[in-house]
Amino acid sequence: MRKLSFILMSVFLLGLLGCNKATQRQVQSVDFRFHRGQKYFEDGKYYKAIDDFNFVVLNSPGSEFADDAQLYIGDANFNTEQYVVAASEYRRLLRRYPESPLVEQAQYKLGMCFVKLSPKYKLDQNYTHQAIETMQNFLEEFPNSQYKDEITGLIDQLRTKLAHKRYSNAHLYYVLRQYDSSIIYLDELLEQYYDTPWADQARLLKAKSLVKLGREAEAQTELEELFKRSPKEDVQTEAEQLLNKIQDIEEPVSQARELE
Repeated sequence: MRKLSFILMSVFLLGLLGCNKATQRQVQSVDFRFHRGQKYFEDGKYYKAIDDFNFVVLNSPGSEFADDAQLYIGDANFNTEQYVVAASEYRRLLRRYPESPLVEQAQYKLGMCFVKLSPKYKLDQNYTHQAIETMQNFLEEFPNSQYKDEITGLIDQLRTKLAHKRYSNAHLYYVLRQYDSSIIYLDELLEQYYDTPWADQARLLKAKSLVKLGREAEAQTELEELFKRSPKEDVQTEAEQLLNKIQDIEEPVSQARELE
């Protein structure tokens, strides 16, 4: 009986020793793969780096290297212009490691993915809207971030692109002589993007559309508002010419009314 107990105890101890060795090998392997992944990343061998960092995240998700490895995966995809994949990887870090000191950087880079995906103004602007929303959320969460000024500037650029898109649509309707539709787009632009460079152009085009619809008084009011904003010289000149045209139209009408 004692002999059996001794055998069982020996087997148990050997099992523990084997487990400890296996654990040590895994830790050593995770450490090796992480640092090798860093070297691959620094050398621009991003796909090899991703393999090593994925090994770290999958085999030791609670290790000290895990959140760093996850960020590296996102960065490697970003550097190879796989922005949709990179965004997914940054989101994974935010979801899995919400207390990580890397959250600020991941949130910033998530926004940059959408900035990179934002297309020319003529195309669908879904990614542009996502970029603005992500970056506005970033500023709310990290108001004193080192990225604050850069992000504020990027938001301004993206809003200007959306204003350009809206103006382009309005101008198309103007060319097609659908002036009411043109005014709808212009009003939306002036409401949402009043502080962009396209606002003055929008007021001028709105005044033109109103003239085409025989609503000269409203057009004149729009032009007066435009002049208050000190527009660029070319816009100012065209607006003055339009105002003179409106006044020439109104003068005979006023004289006719006096004769009546």
